[in-house]
Amino acid sequence: MNVGPYNFEPVSYFPEIDHLRAGGGQIGDSADDRHVFFYYADGDQPLGIELFGPRAQLEANGAITVVLPSGRSVRIREAERLVRESLAADAA
Repeated sequence: MNVGPYNFEPVSYFPEIDHLRAGGGQIGDSADDRHVFFYYADGDQPLGIELFGPRAQLEANGAITVVLPSGRSVRIREAERLVRESLAADAA
């Protein structure tokens, strides 16, 4: 999943708790309470991300966005697609 300049794999969305995890890493850090970037203990390059409430954010704002470690906000269209596919599967 592309998040700004980063690509995190694998990606898992858990619709029952509205939670998405992509990539790996061990130590989290964030400037926004809707997501956390993960790093190795001795690194500064993000290795993964967790999104809390992406469906709720998509429904409320029409988009899923995160604040990168640089401070720039980016839209995550792949996360939006995963959430929409999950909603469509639940409706079927």
